[in-house]
Amino acid sequence: MKKDKNKSLKRNRRRKKKKAQVNTKLIIALCTFLFSGLMVLGSTYAWFVSEDSEVNHFVGSRLSAEITEEFEPEFEWQPAITTKKVIQVKNTGNIPTFVRISLYEYLLTFKIDTTDQTGNGNLAVSPQEILPLVDKSNTETWQPAANAGGTYLHDGKNLISEKAIVPNMLTGTEMYKFKDSNREKTELRWFQLLFPDNVYNSAPPTGTKDYWLYKNGYFYYSELLQPSEISTPVMKSVRLSASAPNKFKSALYQLNPVMDAHDGTKGLLSSWNIGSSGELYDLYHDRLSD
Repeated sequence: MKKDKNKSLKRNRRRKKKKAQVNTKLIIALCTFLFSGLMVLGSTYAWFVSEDSEVNHFVGSRLSAEITEEFEPEFEWQPAITTKKVIQVKNTGNIPTFVRISLYEYLLTFKIDTTDQTGNGNLAVSPQEILPLVDKSNTETWQPAANAGGTYLHDGKNLISEKAIVPNMLTGTEMYKFKDSNREKTELRWFQLLFPDNVYNSAPPTGTKDYWLYKNGYFYYSELLQPSEISTPVMKSVRLSASAPNKFKSALYQLNPVMDAHDGTKGLLSSWNIGSSGELYDLYHDRLSD
């Protein structure tokens, strides 16, 4: 009886030991599986983080363009002398863009000394400064100076302002008008703007490329500028007429271009008020996307 009981106890111990071994293997297997799973999940998470980082560093579509100029500033304007003024546009963004340009003219003339009645054309000079002063690089100072006879210091002399022409850019109507007869009735007529042959005020022959089409105060470029591409010039120089009066010899004159850029979508037609017909519509509509 005692022997049978001992045998039974041994058998039970062997079963428990085997069960314990099985449980240990199971735990190890489960741990291995879970650890492997964590490794997989960890790798997957890292991959998504990496992808997110790539997305976060992605540079999106950017519409950007800028005016490039070659200009020889002039103070001592002399009749029949031409001053270089080359105006172009460069696409500085990363998507293709259409562009247009408007031009604004600024003029400030100074008083002529007529005391000797000889018509020598010398400029009148003030012995001291008169406020408001003229800043030749800031056209906002020109009209106030002209209204009050403010002075401009040039070569140690205080020249006296007489008349200013300063356009209001907010109205969208006071920009330079290409081949406009009304300009010939103002003092701006003495400053002759010289344009290259690729500037038109009506549609050129079919197949013409890289040109500017003038309409209602704007010069529209015919091509869709690709990133880093530069347009052909819309301007090349300014000349003071050979028959200009003496007071224009030392006038301050600025020609400032203003540029608009738009992507190649149909929104351009409404943004630029082109409408649904006409030469500008024909120029752009079949090259615009939704």
